[in-house]
Amino acid sequence: MAHKKKGLLTTSPEWAKHLRKYMKNQFWKGERNASKELIRNELFETDNLLWQFEEMIKTLIALSLSLKEQINFYGVGATADEMLEDFYSYYVLNKNRFLERELITKESMVILDDIDSLTDSWSDEKEEEFWFEMEKHQNEWNILREKALFVLKLLKKDNLTVEVKHENELDEKGNIIIQRTTTELKEK
Repeated sequence: MAHKKKGLLTTSPEWAKHLRKYMKNQFWKGERNASKELIRNELFETDNLLWQFEEMIKTLIALSLSLKEQINFYGVGATADEMLEDFYSYYVLNKNRFLERELITKESMVILDDIDSLTDSWSDEKEEEFWFEMEKHQNEWNILREKALFVLKLLKKDNLTVEVKHENELDEKGNIIIQRTTTELKEK
C-alpha cells in the first residue's frame, strides 16, 4: 500500500522484506529527483532575473537617449522620475543577483553605481524645476546619458535599441486617462 509522509514529495510503496534495501534506494532516488524538479519549477516560475536584466537594458537605452527621444519613450508623465524609478527598480534592487549570474561585470557595476550615486545626489540637491524642465539642464543630463551609453558598451548591448508603442485611452473631452506602453528590444 503506497502512502505519502508529511514533508516528502513521493510516495513509498509497500516494501517486501527481501527487497527493502533495493526499494529504499529507489524511493530516495525518486525523492531526490522530485526535489530537483520542484526546485527547477520554482526557479522558473519565480526567478524573473533575465526579464529584470532586459528591463534594465531598456532603461539604460532610455537614459542614453536625447531629451526628445526620452519623452517619446516614456510618453505621458514625468520622464525624469519614470527613468530613475525604472533604474532603481531594475538595477539597484537586483545588482547583486546580476553580478552573481555574471549578467554584469564588476567594471560595469562601478559605472552603474556611479549612475545610482549621481541620481541620489540629484534627488537631495536639485529643485523641482530640474526634474520637470530637463531641457534647461542638458549639461547635467548629458553626464548621465554618457554614463548609460558607456555601460551599454561595456555590456556589449550598444547595438540594441528599443521599439516603443503607446496605446492611449481618452475621455470624452479627448484627454488621456490611461496610457499602455509596450517596449521591445531590437538590434539597430
